[in-house]
Amino acid sequence: MTQTLLAFDYGTRRIGVAAGQDNMGSAQGVATIPTPSAGAQWDKIDALINEWQPDTLVIGLALSGTGEETTLSRLARQFGKQLQTRFDRDVRYIDETLTSDAADSLIRESQPAGKRITKRRQKVRDQIAAELILQTYLHEQSDT
Repeated sequence: MTQTLLAFDYGTRRIGVAAGQDNMGSAQGVATIPTPSAGAQWDKIDALINEWQPDTLVIGLALSGTGEETTLSRLARQFGKQLQTRFDRDVRYIDETLTSDAADSLIRESQPAGKRITKRRQKVRDQIAAELILQTYLHEQSDT
């Protein structure tokens, strides 16, 4: 049975979101949600949940280089608990260390040398990071 998934690259300023299906093994960025104040993101997340009807929500955890929890990973876990409570969906966590750096590299490779990452590209970066989180999760699931 095919499962639809939404992945979240949680950040204190923005949340990147990607969608995918387990049978396809790929992901696509679908939104970058600004988080200007506590709770401001929930209307947009609610709309994405209604649109995509995901079976599973995947949250990236920015762990330290030694695999320890960080302040941001603890905040991401709190965000995941809120998602589970609000939407009654299965929530999974995956190490997303360096996905934002990988997203930055992909963006840099696709633009002229010396050009800075603009605000518009920052939104894309968050979506690419969410795509990488979901692709990593799907890859790990296919190996089990």
